[in-house]
Amino acid sequence: MKVLFITITIFLNGLSLYAQNDSSSYSFFVAGHTYGAPGVNNIGLHPPFKQKFNYIQSRSEIKFGILTGDIVSANPVAQDWDEVDTDINTLGLPVYFAVGNHDMENRPIYESRYGITYYHFIYQNDLFIVLDPNIDAWSITGVQKQFVEDILINNASTTENIYVFFHQILWKETNNQFNYIFWNSSAGRGSSVNFWSEIEPLFRSLPNEVFMFAGDLGASWSSDITYDKYNNITLIATGMGHPDGENFIVVNVDSNKTVDYDLICLSDTNMNCLGDLTDYLVVDHIVGVENVYDENIYSYSIYPNPATNQITILTENLKETRLQLFNTQGKLILEKKLISQIEYIVDISNIPKGIYLLKVFNDSNQSTSKLLLK
Repeated sequence: MKVLFITITIFLNGLSLYAQNDSSSYSFFVAGHTYGAPGVNNIGLHPPFKQKFNYIQSRSEIKFGILTGDIVSANPVAQDWDEVDTDINTLGLPVYFAVGNHDMENRPIYESRYGITYYHFIYQNDLFIVLDPNIDAWSITGVQKQFVEDILINNASTTENIYVFFHQILWKETNNQFNYIFWNSSAGRGSSVNFWSEIEPLFRSLPNEVFMFAGDLGASWSSDITYDKYNNITLIATGMGHPDGENFIVVNVDSNKTVDYDLICLSDTNMNCLGDLTDYLVVDHIVGVENVYDENIYSYSIYPNPATNQITILTENLKETRLQLFNTQGKLILEKKLISQIEYIVDISNIPKGIYLLKVFNDSNQSTSKLLLK
């Protein structure tokens, strides 16, 4: 675990930290895949992200940040972490690490610098839990699972919101409602993952609002941002490294523990170019946790999103496919038949700016997602 503030590095060998309370409302930022584009080894963090440090510093309500993995590129050495530390020092805020698969390609050097890779802290009576799915092929098992259970037993009833951070998008399965997500990588993933069978139920059983964040998005082939919500659980994935759609998130918590978000665009001078995070809710997927395993979900990816003149749809299904685009009033705006292709380019240049619902389906499968035209 690491907290870095100005020129002071704090090493923690235990599993908990009680962060200083400053006010009854606060914000924090969440940034994923912060080394940037795959295959690029920047000096420190992704340059477009560093260009937003002045913005972060200008908002006094932002008290800390959390980097959700792939902080450094492949096969990191000490110099890579030195460069990250230097960048964070210039930010002047505490920053917590949730490690990714690249970060753990040299686990000894990370642990020698920053200590244990799963931990918790409490801030303004909210519980923050950072996990490391790299330990056991994306499953949270053994001592780490016991840690989660103990933290919830000891803290859930006396704290309010719960925030959980990890790198991999653990909630996606090939046969569930979240397979619309195209992640950066499945590196290190085991043949089965215990998120739905053992980990998610621990949180769904609580009266607390639970917010889970993953950071393995941002590559040219991956989704840009995902937001899903059901029952008491919100699932968010973010990332950077591709010029279209890269982002980070500022989470705002008011004195009543109500949460809203600022989705910060890195691809444009307009930091709001991606719209609102909640615009990305994939409504047809979230019909209740009892349906998280569904073999009839159509798997596809759209880019760019937001879009201007055209969109490209990548699909894993070779059956005849149809596309329908609806406005927020439910009116059918566009319909296309797309036959036996994996990649489709659709002209949307004549469609007004706004938020739309994109439905992709064939005789046996369908999926729906939000599309933002700007």
